[in-house]
Amino acid sequence: MKEQKGIYKILYIIIAIIIIIGAIVCWKKGFNIELMYSNRQEIVIANHTGLDIAKIEEIAKSVLQNRKVQVQKTERFGNSVEIVSTSISEEEKENIVNKINEEYGDDISNEDIDITTISNTRIRDTLKPYILPGIITFIVTMVYFIIVYHKIGLKKVLLKGLFIPIIVEIFFYSIIAITRIPYGRIVNAIAIGLYIISIYGLTTYFQKEKENLLENDKKEFDE
Repeated sequence: MKEQKGIYKILYIIIAIIIIIGAIVCWKKGFNIELMYSNRQEIVIANHTGLDIAKIEEIAKSVLQNRKVQVQKTERFGNSVEIVSTSISEEEKENIVNKINEEYGDDISNEDIDITTISNTRIRDTLKPYILPGIITFIVTMVYFIIVYHKIGLKKVLLKGLFIPIIVEIFFYSIIAITRIPYGRIVNAIAIGLYIISIYGLTTYFQKEKENLLENDKKEFDE
């Protein structure tokens, strides 16, 4: 039991250290925002036959060197692609168009393609869609825990139920900040998954505690 408590204590210290370091990194550098959430420029190129994403990405990266580049199909037209990068000059746009024309034997006009500048998306704006559903599910979950598992100790249920999901999320985002993994849609999706797992883990833990308590009460009653 003492060894187990010692392991838990070390684990808590490590988690606290990582959270502190993550907070410092966020304060000093912020998150490493993925391209589609940061300040960027984009161009949309289309032809009559369709464009291969891999080939266009190869061309774009050969021109837009040492920069983040992302190429994707546009929803507006099935035969067009969107080239996104941190910056695209008029000369670079012309070079990309010329290389695509050479590759496909097209005559895409450079003059018909505009460079669009898009401002960064603030982190709080990326989290807004999750805040209200998160609060509602958190409150509902806590009420459920209190009603079903209050016999194992209301204090234990409240402390673990409140803090564990929050600590899991803060710990996860601290790791993202420290490792400089690009912050974006995938990171937020993983965060939601971790939240669900933490709730499931708490439910399993509380249920086990409740069963142990009932079993002990039964033994005492039989005696």
